Amino acid sequence: MSGNDDQRMKDLAKRLVAMSPEPPPFPEEVTVTQPRGSRPNPILMFAGAAVIVLILAAVPILLFGGGGNVDPVATTTTSTVPSTETSEPIVTSTTEATTTTTEPTTTSIARELRGTIIFLTQTPENSFTGNPALVPFFTNVVAAPGDTDEEIALRTLTNPSLTPPPGFESHIPADVEVVSVNSDDEGVRVVDMNSAFLEGSGSGLLGDFTMLNQLIYTATDTELFPQVLFTVGGEPVAQFGTDGLNISEPLNRDAFQDQLNSVILTSAITGSGSSPLVFTGEANVFEATVSLELVDLDGNVVYDDFTTATCGTGCWGSFGFHIEDVDFESTQLTARVFWHSPEDGEPADVVSVPVFWGEAGAWDFLP
Repeated sequence: MSGNDDQRMKDLAKRLVAMSPEPPPFPEEVTVTQPRGSRPNPILMFAGAAVIVLILAAVPILLFGGGGNVDPVATTTTSTVPSTETSEPIVTSTTEATTTTTEPTTTSIARELRGTIIFLTQTPENSFTGNPALVPFFTNVVAAPGDTDEEIALRTLTNPSLTPPPGFESHIPADVEVVSVNSDDEGVRVVDMNSAFLEGSGSGLLGDFTMLNQLIYTATDTELFPQVLFTVGGEPVAQFGTDGLNISEPLNRDAFQDQLNSVILTSAITGSGSSPLVFTGEANVFEATVSLELVDLDGNVVYDDFTTATCGTGCWGSFGFHIEDVDFESTQLTARVFWHSPEDGEPADVVSVPVFWGEAGAWDFLP
């Protein structure tokens, strides 16, 4: 090898040594490296630039989902309950549907206390005919707002829990029921009964008449609806009671009146101490003369009067009393209505009715 070649090889080796990196220091050595004054390594610069490009390229990919439509930034307050179990309580969004438990409710029908008049019977004192007397009583009952007056009265009269006052009774069996009550344009109340009605009172013909009279007087009035038609299953009744009475036509108050006591009352007797004592009735008595006595608890007659009915001695007539000069508030009284026998002048067919005191003026028949 020539001298020139040898020198060239030396220069080349120096260049290679200069270009090669410095070896790392040994572990036991402490090397303080000073920054070199040479230019940055282009390979490192290229690698760093590549990393930056990749980062910048990843940002739109992450934001735009690989080039699709841009989803809005999630701002909804709806949260998803995680499927994993946790011991911490899960707080859900306020926009989630709230589950509420509603207690079952029952619709109550408003009811009210209503006054009504029903007709009961009494066995009269010193009876000439042996027929029962008919006596009206005013009572308060609980009723629904849609109930009519006649429905209230008839259902009260046929209530199996009805308890008449001492000395009075009803001839209507406990299993007899009122199904419906309707009124037509001709002044007739149509009362549909259950099948037990067909059997009558169960106490014979006079009891059947008395049962019908109680129902007739309770269902009718003397002005707007003077007649009543009884039906069963919507059909008029042609066979009723012990003797199979035909009652398929409308009936008024005088239909079976001759099977009643010669003196009957048609309005309830009440008194309060601040208003007059007024009551009315019908009678078929000698010379149409009807007498009245008010008797106290000791049997003393504190008031007596008489009046003349519109007809008598073989026909029925109406009568009435209007009493104002008795202190009703301080005395418990019994009203006795009768006629005097022409044979001995003694009271006959006497109807005795306690006068009810109090502002309500009503008897309490039902529990």
